[in-house]
Amino acid sequence: MNKPSILTAEEEKECRPNPDQFERYLPWACKQLQVEMKVVVTKIVQHEYVSVSALSERSRNKAKNKSKAIQSKIDVASEENKQDTVKLSLATQNLVNIFAVYDNSDNLVQIKFEKNRQIPRVIFKTIALIIKYQLYLTSVVINKGLDHFGVYELCKLLSVAHITEVCLDDTALKNANYHILLENSTVLRQLSLSRCSIDDHIIETIAATLVHPLPASKTLSILNLSSNRISDLGAKYLAEALRSNRHLCYLNLADNMISDDGAEIILNCLKEFPLVSDELMASKARLMKFLKDKNDLIGRMVKDLRSSEFEKRPVKRKTLRPASTATGKRKGVDQSSSIKSMPESKSLANLDAVLMEKAVVMAENMIGEFNDPFSRINTFVTDGIVQCYGNNMLAYLNLAYNNLTFITVKKLLDVLLLQKSYGRNPKGIINVSIEGNNMPVACKELWDIDEILEMGLMSNNAKLSMTKKRTVPKTVPRL
Repeated sequence: MNKPSILTAEEEKECRPNPDQFERYLPWACKQLQVEMKVVVTKIVQHEYVSVSALSERSRNKAKNKSKAIQSKIDVASEENKQDTVKLSLATQNLVNIFAVYDNSDNLVQIKFEKNRQIPRVIFKTIALIIKYQLYLTSVVINKGLDHFGVYELCKLLSVAHITEVCLDDTALKNANYHILLENSTVLRQLSLSRCSIDDHIIETIAATLVHPLPASKTLSILNLSSNRISDLGAKYLAEALRSNRHLCYLNLADNMISDDGAEIILNCLKEFPLVSDELMASKARLMKFLKDKNDLIGRMVKDLRSSEFEKRPVKRKTLRPASTATGKRKGVDQSSSIKSMPESKSLANLDAVLMEKAVVMAENMIGEFNDPFSRINTFVTDGIVQCYGNNMLAYLNLAYNNLTFITVKKLLDVLLLQKSYGRNPKGIINVSIEGNNMPVACKELWDIDEILEMGLMSNNAKLSMTKKRTVPKTVPRL
C-alpha cells in the first residue's frame, strides 16, 4: 500500500508562499483554514494603452483567420459542449473566482470577485491580514455572491487599507447594510451601487451618512445609484444630505423612479435656500468646538515653546559680593539692581507675546480655518432670514431615464443661470444628463442649458490645462 507522504518542516516552509504574493497566498491560506469552497485567484496584468482602432483591426484579422476553423468545429462538438457546460456549472458552484489585477510594475491595484454564488467572510478576513503588503491596492469590485456579513468584513478591510474605490454593482443584499461602508473614517472616494435593488428605505440610511460633518461627507466624491428603485422620497433624503455636503461632486440617479417633484427638491439645494434653526444651532456648536480646540492647541504650543526657550538660555552664575560694603551705599545698590531688573521683566513680557504669536501661527497652519457649509462666508441675511448660497460642489448630475418632464428643464435652467451669476469657485453643475425622459427633443431652454454647460466645461478645461502646465517639471527624474 502507498503510504501518504508527510512533508517535513523545511519542505512545508518551501511550499508556503509569502504573504505579499496575493494570487498564491490567498488560496493557500483559505485551504489551511479549511474553507469549504475552493478559492481560485487569476493574475491579470494591465498592459499599456492601445488605441481602439488598433484593437478593432487586430480583432478583425483574428476573426478572419479563425472563422472557418471555428465554424467546422461547432457541429462536431455541440454535444460535448452541452456536457461540459453542465459539468462546469456544477463545479463553479463550489468555487470562488477572484481576479487579481496588477499594473506594469507588478503592483496589485485591483481585486475583482467575478460572478460568484457565495463569498465566505473568512476570505475578507484573510485579505485584511495581508493587506499591509499591498500598498497600491485601491479598488475592489464585487458583482454577486456578497451577503451582509461580507459587507461588514469589507467595512473592516476599508479601515486598514488604501482602497479608494468600491464597486458593488449587481450585488443586491437582503439586509442591505451598504451604509456601514460609509460610517467610519476611511479613504473611500468612489462607491458604485448600481442595480442593487435600493429603495427609499435603504437610501435613507445611505444619505444619513453623507451629512456634514460625518466622515463620509469629507471623503466620498462619487456615488453611483443608477438602475435602482429610488422615488421622490429617496430624492428628498439625498437632498437633505446635499444641503450640508460640500464634497460629493458626482451623483448618478439614472434609471430610477424620480419625478419632477423629486428633481425639484434636489435642484433647490443647488441654489440659495433658507436655513432652519437646527442647522444654525449645529453650525454654531461646531464653531464653538473649533475655537475651543484651537485655544487648547495654542496653549499647548505656548507651553512647549516656553520650555524649549528656557532650555536654550545659558545659566547665570551668582557672584559673591564683598562683605566690606558700606551701609550707606546699599541704598544706591538696591536702586540700581531694581532698575536693572526692569528690562528683564519687560523682556519676559515681550517673549510671551512673541511666543503667543508664534503659537497662533503654528496652530492655524495645523488645523486651518473654520470650514463649515453654514459659516458666515457661505450665508447671508435677507429680511431677517439666514440664507445659504447652496451646494456648488456637485458638478455632475445624472437624471436620465426617470419620470421627468419639461418642468424639470425650466427648473434646471434657473439653477444654472443662478450659479453662473454667483461666480463662485467651484461654479457648480458643469455636466448634466436628462435624456430618456418625457421631454421635448429641442427647445430654447435646452439650447440655453447646452450653451451654459459648454461654457462651463471650456472654462474648467482651461483651468485644468493651466494647472497641468504649472505642475509639470522641467526635467523628468529617472525612476
